[in-house]
Amino acid sequence: MTFKTSTALLSVSFAALIAAPALADITADDLWNSYQAIAETVGGELTATTTRDGNKVTFSDAKLNFSLDFPEGSASVALFYPTLSYTDNADGTVAMDMDGDHLYKVVITGLNPDTDTMSAEFVLNYSDAELIASGSPDEITFTYAMDAYRFGLQNLTANNIPELEDFAFSFTGEGSGLNGSSRITLGDLVTITDRAKVSSLNYNAQMKDQSGIETVTSATYTDMASDVSVALPTGGMSITNLAAALKQGLSLDYSGTYGASSTQTSAQLDGEEVMSQSMTGGASTGRVSANKDAIQMTGKVADVSIDVAAGAGFPFDLSAKLAQLGMDIKMPVTASEAPQDYTVALSLGDLTVNEELWSLFDPAAVLPREPATIDVDLTGQTTVFQDFMNFAKMMELSDNDVPLELNALTIKNFLISAAGASLSATGDFAFNNDDLTSFDGIPAPSGSAEVQISGANGLIDKLIEMGLIAESDAMGARMMMGILTVPGEGEDSLKSNLEITEDGQILANGQRIK
Repeated sequence: MTFKTSTALLSVSFAALIAAPALADITADDLWNSYQAIAETVGGELTATTTRDGNKVTFSDAKLNFSLDFPEGSASVALFYPTLSYTDNADGTVAMDMDGDHLYKVVITGLNPDTDTMSAEFVLNYSDAELIASGSPDEITFTYAMDAYRFGLQNLTANNIPELEDFAFSFTGEGSGLNGSSRITLGDLVTITDRAKVSSLNYNAQMKDQSGIETVTSATYTDMASDVSVALPTGGMSITNLAAALKQGLSLDYSGTYGASSTQTSAQLDGEEVMSQSMTGGASTGRVSANKDAIQMTGKVADVSIDVAAGAGFPFDLSAKLAQLGMDIKMPVTASEAPQDYTVALSLGDLTVNEELWSLFDPAAVLPREPATIDVDLTGQTTVFQDFMNFAKMMELSDNDVPLELNALTIKNFLISAAGASLSATGDFAFNNDDLTSFDGIPAPSGSAEVQISGANGLIDKLIEMGLIAESDAMGARMMMGILTVPGEGEDSLKSNLEITEDGQILANGQRIK
């Protein structure tokens, strides 16, 4: 959250909003006041030295400082800004000076301020860039555009942090064709909205860890578009207890679309390559939302390809392709006596792997090489006992403290299809959290599920032919299927109605098996 907050403030300090005529005159002081209002919402203080020369206004030695409160004590974060220079235009708008390097520095001080510190610098440079602010003091709109920009992380240092000893990291990148608009609105909530498009973006990251492994990652993205809306409650918030801020109106909504992407990663140890990997993806979408009710993350990407080269870490080349990869995760985060909805969904469509991997366990090609599919869509209800976004309180929980309980589960879809066989299921279950003995510590479930199986016997025959299972093991599996299932409608097709009653009985197609 520290990084996101700092980034939001940083972007506000150079980004711009809506290309509409000015609603009223604004000045550079109005911009600075809006930045200070944002700083106050995150419990921070933004200060600077102001210098005026005609219609030129400069804010130097700008610093944002806020504290992080933990059960053991307090830490602090300080963000130092470059000199910010603005011009009050005659038409009531304000222009920002975008020339030269813009150096930002962040310093994190731990619980022991004399020894526990970490700092890093972030440099931004723009080409043919313009930022214009317009509007009114309580609603400032920025428009921004630039042909290109460069960025980099430098001078990363850490003291008294064992995990970062002998650790080296660098991060650089560049983009082109950035344009967009943003708005800051001051009211009962401070709201920040931003819409942006980027033609291309690439970065390079290099890292050396304590074991001596050097990792290099480079990535390229095209045709990116984003839409962000953030609401911040006035009066300040604690970064380590966002639960209170969520109840006061804190919210985030981000959505984005992307074109093609590619990522290459390689790792070496003592000059020998231990891993080399490349990944490409087609068009994708993503969304992240957070409010007092829940945090939800959804995303889809098409045409995913992953290739891992043989090396010290892998004895053979590995490649996999996916027609589509998707996910949908929704989790309530605020404590409540009433059950709240959750969602867990994951889909992998048309997964294929290279023949070399198949040949490791099926050199005679007994199994069909058809694409595999995994599609899981689960919803339900859970009772949350502890505000998850109150990080300080969550850190105080012991191993025996349970912050939530499962109340209900709906299997909207469960499908696994591979090697000529498939398993699918739907169902509904409720859970009795007062009964933790009937199912060995698991809240006792009750409900039913419909299960469909196809190609199971054929798959067992092929596994026997490959020598992966013995006839005796296969006999046990077939007997179990005979107990739990009945013939389905097609060849080598089985189905079953599995039911768990409230008194703990388990029935398969009406026959009690427990």
